[in-house]
Amino acid sequence: MTNKEHWLLYFEDKRFRQKSATIPSDGRNPFENDYGRLISSAPIRRLQDKTQVFPLDKNDYIRTRLTHSLEVSYIASSLGQSIEKFLIEEKEDISQHKRGYLSSLLRTCGLIHDLGNPPFGHFGEIAIQDYFKKFFDENPKIARKFSAQERADFENFDGNIQTFRILSKLYYFGDEFGYNLSYSALATIVKYPSDSINGNKGSSSPQIACKKAGYFASEESHYNQINDYLQLNHRRHPATYLLEAADDIAYSAADIEDGVKQGIISIEDIEELFDKYLTENKSEILNYIKSLKQEYPERGKLRDSIIVQKIRIFTQRIMISSVIDTFIANYETIMKGEIEDELINISNAKDVRKVYKKIQSKIFMSKSILKKEIAGREAIMGLLNIFVNAALTDNFKEDGGNTLECRLYNLISPSYRLVYEQYEKYNNPLYCKLRLVVDFVAGMTDSYAVDLYQELKGIKL
Repeated sequence: MTNKEHWLLYFEDKRFRQKSATIPSDGRNPFENDYGRLISSAPIRRLQDKTQVFPLDKNDYIRTRLTHSLEVSYIASSLGQSIEKFLIEEKEDISQHKRGYLSSLLRTCGLIHDLGNPPFGHFGEIAIQDYFKKFFDENPKIARKFSAQERADFENFDGNIQTFRILSKLYYFGDEFGYNLSYSALATIVKYPSDSINGNKGSSSPQIACKKAGYFASEESHYNQINDYLQLNHRRHPATYLLEAADDIAYSAADIEDGVKQGIISIEDIEELFDKYLTENKSEILNYIKSLKQEYPERGKLRDSIIVQKIRIFTQRIMISSVIDTFIANYETIMKGEIEDELINISNAKDVRKVYKKIQSKIFMSKSILKKEIAGREAIMGLLNIFVNAALTDNFKEDGGNTLECRLYNLISPSYRLVYEQYEKYNNPLYCKLRLVVDFVAGMTDSYAVDLYQELKGIKL
């Protein structure tokens, strides 16, 4: 297939089932239609109480997963508009009447890219992974009831994989197809199109698609159907590279803004690290910071807030421009899914991203974050222990009698239970039970996870 034919295929309104009828005057493209069915749903709203960097923070100026996702959505859409211009006007691989499709696809995927993240973010992911590694090691008889792939699904739990499960199955809206999103939207959010055995090879993997996994065994048939139709050959959808770049650009710069507002780092800390580690963009960024300090000479919280916002905007502009240039320069290889690194890491802005990682590590080690993450870990592992032990019994069902296990089962969200009872067709019953437990715990907000754990342990009534 030519690149032009590939884009025509990627822009098709292909779904697991035919979408519901719309009004005759509906002028939305397929991905704007996707956005519409997503934006008002409960999983999106729950992102407002899920950690971005600062868990359980009550300050309304600190980013949550929701505000972060909105920022990623905008940056991704902006990248899409620029790449679209190149593909329409220079390459002629996208026709004029498809203008807006790529930016709409990326806007939608930016909104949902973190939908599967558990409470307390990446630390929550590690808590779930650690719980199941210990659980299977301590229960070899139970472990033998799981295939290597099924066990790896739990031991390598990842929010990205959970996102695909939520979108394609778990969100109940009347049938087994979840949101019934377009194939391209579902493909774009799969950063690592591998199962839990062929994936999870880590940073040493020569193929980016195998660094982590992209789908659980329970949704493998869904992914294969998408992969076959879009002819992806278990490689990344080209829009995935842009979505990943938008995420990197959004959170790397935004995290330091929140860090300054929380008093964890200072403008001087940022300037010092930029001076020490920047290479290609060093003089441009340092000169800009110097000019800002001259423009706002009086020290104080307001001055620091203004300066760090301007630094964020300035450096994000550098990263966005570099990512666009890198995509264009590597266009043919990207269309084959064969770029084996993140676009930001092979761009002229890689030094900016590298310094931001160093600044982030300083923020992440602040005591206020560490204490809340440790408390969150206790809550997640405690909830898993309560519900997994209940799931191992025959009474873990709606009509399980006057038992603790029945009560715990009925605490789980009715929509999750309905999908489990009526639409989960995977052929390992115990795997499905534990999948239900993880769905419930991973879907909680930070506050709900802590509150429910305290209530179930009798700490708070």
